[in-house]
Amino acid sequence: MFDTAVFYDVENLLKGYSFSQQLITNLSLADILAAVAETGRTDGIALQRAYANWSDPRLAVMRGEINELGIDPIQVFGFSREVKKNAADIQLAIDAIDIAHSRPALQVFVIVSGDGGFAALAKKLHEYGKTVIGCAYRKQTNRVFQAVCDEFIWIDDPEEKPGNGEASQSVGDTDPTAFTTEFSHGLNRMVFAQLARLSTFSRDSVIHKTREILDLYARHSTTRQKLTREGLDLPMVRDVIQYAIPGFQQNKLGFRKFSDYLQMVCHDTELCVARLPQKPAALILRSHLQGDWESLPGGETHTLENYRSILAAGIPILRLPPPAELVILLRWLAYEGCSEDLGSMIERATQDCPRLSATQIKYGLLSLVSIGAFERQPGGVPLSEQTLTLKEALHTPDAMLGALRENARAKLERILTVEPRVFDELLPETMAGQPGAGTALRADGVTKQS
Repeated sequence: MFDTAVFYDVENLLKGYSFSQQLITNLSLADILAAVAETGRTDGIALQRAYANWSDPRLAVMRGEINELGIDPIQVFGFSREVKKNAADIQLAIDAIDIAHSRPALQVFVIVSGDGGFAALAKKLHEYGKTVIGCAYRKQTNRVFQAVCDEFIWIDDPEEKPGNGEASQSVGDTDPTAFTTEFSHGLNRMVFAQLARLSTFSRDSVIHKTREILDLYARHSTTRQKLTREGLDLPMVRDVIQYAIPGFQQNKLGFRKFSDYLQMVCHDTELCVARLPQKPAALILRSHLQGDWESLPGGETHTLENYRSILAAGIPILRLPPPAELVILLRWLAYEGCSEDLGSMIERATQDCPRLSATQIKYGLLSLVSIGAFERQPGGVPLSEQTLTLKEALHTPDAMLGALRENARAKLERILTVEPRVFDELLPETMAGQPGAGTALRADGVTKQS
């Protein structure tokens, strides 16, 4: 059954009109959809609408992903620099109310925005008996809107400064009363009181402090009762960790999913991550895994999925297509010797390489941009307004592949010891053995010996 409608406030996702290139480069609507699915509250997505001024040339890099995900782009001309209630908010709210009336089978409404104006919309949807899920950046979210949602999904901020998992903010500076979840007035104060002495966090200390938090949960009388029955919701546990350890992101520690990170932390402890059929995962005592409870796998750092997650966070932003698709893109780029704007390059590659999705092309080209593979002219203007010309030293597929490998390995090694077997699955060492090795082949059949 398809019971879910998703509404994207693109202006809010881009933090207004004057958005940075890093933000739009690393913004992934597919990742947002995956996070929505992980809540366990949806059976299937019936419709998606994204509100923006799609005539803005800077948004060209998003068009392919919008089409592939089946998202309807809603043109809003009020997307501007003016300080006023923007037209996207108004149109989104009107559409949501209309759909709540006209399509009663839709029971879950996902609002991808942190705008406080949507609190009233969420309350109205509740009057109609709908479930409301909010989704936004933590620092860009209105507290009232967050509080009235049935569930809130935090998106990793694409503009967050790169780092190794350390944070300089003191735990004592964070307001523990910010939690709206159960146990906030008791357990969370205790957590903050015991952790406030630590002001910076290395990778090892993040893991150590996470274990301290879990130990507090296991010893606290109220939460231990839940740990023996239905378990603790993972979003609540993650909230405590994120507030107690400013800057915490599990992908910086080598884990794509929070549940995988938590399962690693729980190794050799009395706790584990498990789930009941058709229910979200929860934190529970191992000794009480009875009946239909099933412990989740996870905790392995050296996986292709985790390597991709690390590379996608922070600069350089590397969201790499699978090797076979990457090879096709590199061969196409070497053959074409492109010198044009990014939006046109993506659209032309999509036409010439039908085996590749627009999303794979977008991420592959933006990864090359991120490692400085192109000359960009003129300077001082947004990427979408620049002409990109492949650098002379990178005119062969192997040269581009080598540059990607060098940058990817350096980024991974800032966090972990790279496992060669997994790394070679991510990025082959050479084009040898790949389809069409030794040629630069366009998907339309035109070849040129390289």
